[in-house]
Amino acid sequence: MRAILLTIVFLTAASPNAPQQKQYQSAFCPNTAQLEVAPSQKFWFEGSFGQKHVRMYLERGGSGVVGVFYNTEDWAPVALGGEWIAGAQPEIALTAFGERESELGRLSGQLSATALTGVWSPAEGAKDIPVHLKASAQPKCDGSGPWKLISDKHWPAAFSYPASWRVNTSAETITLTCPDPSLMAYEGNEIDILQGTEANTVTSDFVQCGNKWIYGYGCKCENTSKCTVASSDDRDNMTILQADHIEWRLYCRGGGYVGQGEGHRRVITFGDAWIVVEGQGVAAELVDRVVASAKRRP
Repeated sequence: MRAILLTIVFLTAASPNAPQQKQYQSAFCPNTAQLEVAPSQKFWFEGSFGQKHVRMYLERGGSGVVGVFYNTEDWAPVALGGEWIAGAQPEIALTAFGERESELGRLSGQLSATALTGVWSPAEGAKDIPVHLKASAQPKCDGSGPWKLISDKHWPAAFSYPASWRVNTSAETITLTCPDPSLMAYEGNEIDILQGTEANTVTSDFVQCGNKWIYGYGCKCENTSKCTVASSDDRDNMTILQADHIEWRLYCRGGGYVGQGEGHRRVITFGDAWIVVEGQGVAAELVDRVVASAKRRP
């Protein structure tokens, strides 16, 4: 009897009329919905939520949709996830999520070749807001175009950055963010410049041994077997250390491990000053250019 049952199962699995299992994507952010492998589409939009100007990214995978949008006044990313409703004019029904998966609102609308038109319904029960977005090109993060100078009295050095990026400056950190909302679904896909206590924490793995710098967990001059030698460059009375060989991990913003990532870390030191410039993903490609622009303040 067991052999007969096994034969029946085999024939059923091989039958051309058997329904095919859906194949799903993995390692993507935000993880607010399941995305099938096909059909797959990506969209970038720009326009209005009522009186607010926003940029949005959506990715469709079969009947699932994920995305991110942000208000250009505060650049605070909001994650989206929900359903793609196929038809002559496709529709979407998405939920916006905040911290700890709290619901912020719902977006429903219709897509055409050039636009997304719909309604935003805030979770707190406020009045529905009309949404009018036009399809746009993916924002560039390659540093093309003009650059601006950051010169803040709280910092011992000045830096340049792409003018289209957002700069957020405090006494201890400078964060440079590319305008592409798709990158905002990931943690750390910006350039961070650190000084003071935060920089000291990040550079705690550095040790100077004679005329060279080494780094790594628990590094000591007496035992360098687990250490990496940092390449160094002296420029304008500053020492610039290259320290990329650390573990870079990629996470979704708000939680969720994606996999091993790539990044660049540079450390600028002069006198008692330690400044760290680091970035992951696409943003990492501009770390060296930002560091090259560094100039000590008089």
